[in-house]
Amino acid sequence: MKTIRQRLEALERDLNTEPLILTMPDGRIVTIPNGADYLLRLLGIAIRSETASPEELARLELVRTCTRCREPGGSLFAELICAVLHDPAEAST
Repeated sequence: MKTIRQRLEALERDLNTEPLILTMPDGRIVTIPNGADYLLRLLGIAIRSETASPEELARLELVRTCTRCREPGGSLFAELICAVLHDPAEAST
């Protein structure tokens, strides 16, 4: 029987590390890294206004302005970040 530690290590090995793919309004495709906890970090910045580096803020702005964002492997975590960053008031104007 696997221990909890072994299960967590197996989950960490299986995490998707392919880049997040963003389609910008002008049709450009932009990618940003997707490390084991990078998207979680970006989500924390978006939700709780955590302190962010200029690079992280620039990447969040890319996510905010993109027209489509997807994560290879079919994960919806990137869509959650997009939803948090898109202001519903902007969509109604």
